Amino acid sequence: MAKELPALAPAEWALMEALWERGRATAGALQADLQSTRDWAYSTVKTILDRLVEKGYVKSRRVGNVYEFTPRVRRGAAVDRTLDDLTERVLDGSVAPLIQHLVERRGLSNDEVRDLRQMLDDYDAKHSDSDHGAAT
Repeated sequence: MAKELPALAPAEWALMEALWERGRATAGALQADLQSTRDWAYSTVKTILDRLVEKGYVKSRRVGNVYEFTPRVRRGAAVDRTLDDLTERVLDGSVAPLIQHLVERRGLSNDEVRDLRQMLDDYDAKHSDSDHGAAT
């Protein structure tokens, strides 16, 4: 997508999660999927879907007498956009406070610790090679 995607509100995230899970759906199907967690009327689901179409996250097409909705944006791209926005807007571009917060508040499994160490080692190896020439 060429243009910057606007942020998703919490209700929009909930609807996008259901749509990503299905791949394509009508407003009625999404309302049914979300019935156990959100007590939204059909009109509420349709309004949120229309907003998501306007924002560029969802596309719609008429199929018979109903509209079918499909994601235009992968979940990973939406997560990336949200984390980039959070890092820039709230943390002034620094990722360390986010990592510290997540580690302290959420904790890490042994697998996550191993994976994080590997990511940091890979990052260090990749960037230390380019740093050697600059210090001379």
